[in-house]
Amino acid sequence: MSSATPYHEGDLPPDRFLTTFLWEVRAPGRVEATGECPQCRCVITPYWMDVQYVAKGPTGSDRRKFDNGEPKPVVCACPAWHAGRPASVRNGCGFLFYIAMPPRRLGLAW
Repeated sequence: MSSATPYHEGDLPPDRFLTTFLWEVRAPGRVEATGECPQCRCVITPYWMDVQYVAKGPTGSDRRKFDNGEPKPVVCACPAWHAGRPASVRNGCGFLFYIAMPPRRLGLAW
């Protein structure tokens, strides 16, 4: 798969977050958000796990990262090839953006 959009490291500021991502709890402790990258228009699905891992293994629950309701940063990791992407970057178009958490009424209990 390839995209007509060249690789470009850029970003949207945190106060211009996207509200078009669909949030789902896919498995115990796994939260996914599916939507379109605003730069290359590829569909991506960033995810967050309930457990944070470090060099020696799991450190416990990382659920608190959702407690504040603030938009979450996402870097495009689409599978499309983008012209000019550095060899050290495996996926994506290089764009950083923020996505809004779902409205409180939807809940993300897991």
